[in-house]
Amino acid sequence: MTGDIRGRKIIEETNGCMIIIGESMFGIPLEGEMLESFAAELGNMLAGNIATSLAGENTLIDITPPIFIVGNTHEAINLPISLKGVGTLHIILMIEM
Repeated sequence: MTGDIRGRKIIEETNGCMIIIGESMFGIPLEGEMLESFAAELGNMLAGNIATSLAGENTLIDITPPIFIVGNTHEAINLPISLKGVGTLHIILMIEM
């Protein structure tokens, strides 16, 4: 994200949570590039909602293209979201100061 607030939003999932969410939305299991594309689009939806909410507070942010990261990350602000019967998504916000 760029603008008044700069940083990155990372979605980390456990137990194949992203696969389950994708399958519930599209009716088929997603894998490989399709799963990566779905995860990036889910990130875009979250970032868009954050940007819209902040616009109401007179804070301007722009959404940058998503990237797909495999492996460990350094956490900054971690918002875990538990989905019953699915798993946990961790929304990690890394804000640049």
